[in-house]
Amino acid sequence: MALKSKKKLFEALDQFFDTDVYSKEGLNAKGISDETYGKDSYIYIDCQGKRKELETFLRWNDFTPNSGYGKGGDYTEVGVSYFKGYNWEV
Repeated sequence: MALKSKKKLFEALDQFFDTDVYSKEGLNAKGISDETYGKDSYIYIDCQGKRKELETFLRWNDFTPNSGYGKGGDYTEVGVSYFKGYNWEV
């Protein structure tokens, strides 16, 4: 399955959290960070106390959250299609 874009991820986050802040602010939204390692890009999301529910919602919408990332924490990692994210030039 091909990875979805960060734009599609932000639209899904807007739907889950019932807001429009992620689509409007993108990578500048509070609780969002990113990393790119070679051709692998990831978005890190503050789950706001709803990690299990958010990861389930994202899977239903064909995203691949990494439930093994930061076990016990309230952030999840989601792979997205390549973009020049933080660390892309390394």
